[in-house]
Amino acid sequence: MSPDAARPPAFRGEARKLHAAVEEHLSTGVFGDGAAIAGTAAAYYRGAARVCAGATGTDPAAVAPTGRPYAESLRRAAVDEALRECSAGRPENGGEALARYIALNARMSSDAELEADLEMGEENAPEFPRIGPDHWVSRHFLGLFGSTTTVGGAPVEALPAAVTPQAEAARARAVALARRGLPRLAGDVLAAARRVVPYRGEQPYSGYTNAAPLLVFVAEQTFRQDRLAAELLVHESLHQKLNDISLARSLFRPDYHDERSATVSVPWSFGSGRTRHFSADRTFAAFHVYTHQALLYLGLAVTEPDEERAGGALAETVLAWARAAHFARALDGGPVTAELGPDGHRLTRWLTTAVDALGELRLPDGSALAAHSGAVTPHAA
Repeated sequence: MSPDAARPPAFRGEARKLHAAVEEHLSTGVFGDGAAIAGTAAAYYRGAARVCAGATGTDPAAVAPTGRPYAESLRRAAVDEALRECSAGRPENGGEALARYIALNARMSSDAELEADLEMGEENAPEFPRIGPDHWVSRHFLGLFGSTTTVGGAPVEALPAAVTPQAEAARARAVALARRGLPRLAGDVLAAARRVVPYRGEQPYSGYTNAAPLLVFVAEQTFRQDRLAAELLVHESLHQKLNDISLARSLFRPDYHDERSATVSVPWSFGSGRTRHFSADRTFAAFHVYTHQALLYLGLAVTEPDEERAGGALAETVLAWARAAHFARALDGGPVTAELGPDGHRLTRWLTTAVDALGELRLPDGSALAAHSGAVTPHAA
């Protein structure tokens, strides 16, 4: 299917109404209200830090929340590790995790170059680092990202990238584009991440890792393509939002183990036809992203003044929707459904409601978006 770039008025009018309704759905409720979700996550980490401090004999003040993005990222990762170790009956290991954070935080606090490491600015979207690419903090976080992220089974080699005026202008354009495609939801989603860390890599990819929460990582060449940069900033920020959701929600059954999870077959991979297999955790992450991505591109398709770019955005809408629908079907009674907890079923229904609503969209060529559920690869769209 090749969407008609002419976008007749009837299509634009119906698409705008549908977009507004789905955007309201995805920005409200227990899975959509980003401010409430972030507040719950902050409360969770305050409590978890106190519990871990008590269990390990650590001074609670030393692991209290901090408004500095890099320090808070390290603190949350350390609390996650300490909680796992303490829950497994290894409080000494949990104490070591907290001690490593305390030492790093002390080093950061005494580093004059980090005085600009403040909370988010008025833009309320992830900003570039305010330190140089060769600073030890930059290298530390890129090391965390590279050591925990793979592409095609190989670890990512993430090298430091400088933030140039051109890159900053490109990041600002990407944020503005995301807000044009998601006027209500973009601010909510982008506020989930505190910094976007650029890196030099072989491909214009991006990533998120639980080892460095609150940060997203984007290859520098991504910012040469405004639409792709907008997509990936939203994409990675959504991973942080879902991570925050998971802290207080029973997305999986109590004895869930990711390495033993039932899986969903995924017949696409970075433009290739290779079939991958996603655990329940990764399935939710992808389902969450593609549902929002379809809405982002629909918003861009109906607001883009250039017809050729509008046609490209509409093609991306079809692709993202088909992939979201793929996961909706897999979670509708498939084997992976057995891995879900009560809130996992609720999240499935919440996302599926958005996917089904978007599926009713009548495209410019007269077909319903729902008729293109098999268009999960670009060449099939």
